[in-house]
Amino acid sequence: MSKKKKEIRQQQRKAWDAEKGQRKKIRHNTAANQEKHRVDWQPLVPDEEGEIADQRIMPLDERDRREAVEEQATATLQASLDDTQWQNMADETPFLLGKVVEVSRGLCRAEVNGDTIVCDVRGILTAEGTGYTNILAVGDRVLVQPLADERGLVEGVLPRRSGLARSDSYDMHLKQIIAANVDQLLVVAAWLEPKIWLQMIDEYLIGAQRNGLKTAVCLNKIDLAKDGAEIEAVAAPYRSLDIPVFLTSATESEGIEPVQDFLRGQATVLAGLSGVGKSTLLNAVQPGLQLRTSEVSNLKSREGRHTTTQAVMLPLAMGGSVVDTPGIKDMGLLGLHPDDLITFYPELADVVGYCRFNDCTHSHEPGCVVKEAVADGRIAQWRYDNYVNLYDILSEAV
Repeated sequence: MSKKKKEIRQQQRKAWDAEKGQRKKIRHNTAANQEKHRVDWQPLVPDEEGEIADQRIMPLDERDRREAVEEQATATLQASLDDTQWQNMADETPFLLGKVVEVSRGLCRAEVNGDTIVCDVRGILTAEGTGYTNILAVGDRVLVQPLADERGLVEGVLPRRSGLARSDSYDMHLKQIIAANVDQLLVVAAWLEPKIWLQMIDEYLIGAQRNGLKTAVCLNKIDLAKDGAEIEAVAAPYRSLDIPVFLTSATESEGIEPVQDFLRGQATVLAGLSGVGKSTLLNAVQPGLQLRTSEVSNLKSREGRHTTTQAVMLPLAMGGSVVDTPGIKDMGLLGLHPDDLITFYPELADVVGYCRFNDCTHSHEPGCVVKEAVADGRIAQWRYDNYVNLYDILSEAV
């Protein structure tokens, strides 16, 4: 290498190192969440009046900036959008309208004029300033430039009418969007293998309700239950809140018709842990899909194996579509204030006004009317336990 080239390389390296601290890293939605420490977050201390603020101390204007970014994610949703309007938007450009059905790092599959093609994503498209950590999600309507060899290039992302998103565990003012332009969420849980996790069902429902989506619960593998009364005890609290609960055995094609009625004509996200039978359920809902299924692992926990490795949108012959998601263990409730949690537990909210303490947390205070309602059976014990556990988790994050 010539002396001149070495000097140029050294100058480029110095310039790159000088800019390194200024470049902002955009985290892909495929990156694993990791616990990290923020040097700009300091321990909470009492003010001059002895009170502790409910938000951590951060640099000047940083809180306002984060709140503005968080609001931006919601403000960009346009609930009135439909396929006709998206097509009109695309007609005003030299590109074709596409619907994203699968997303990978830097690539996606999109339906364009009835065909599904692999598309690269234009490099200048970024999630920065959108309020989200990822620029694309399954269900997005996009502008596609056709390329050779049945490929395409995503030139733009059209406005969304809705979305299922969860708070980022690191930057809580940002959200990861799991699916866009969807109508509802169906939480699928197994009664056994893996054992039902009631708190996770609540987290899924809260996440969907925070995003303005309709919800329902499917309790699968009911053929493994020893006592039908136990199943009804779990279903009853949800049904009293007008949340539909479907009891199914997907392998036996039992209880499938009500699920079909719920899915028909809607864009639905299926969420649940690995091994609960989401793919088996879809195969029963629409025979012929032939989705890959798997038995649960032989570990003591009897956890499921992943058969869906990333979110994918599947069309339904009866109308509508489903987004089959990989097993999600964290709906990212971070960002929800602990005191707002009770609004997602209406049965608790109905009695809190009678508590003797204005600041009652309904966990350890004597004479709490919520605890009394649990003791006399007006509130399900497991729902109350879920509330207390989630309240503690959110309190630690404030």
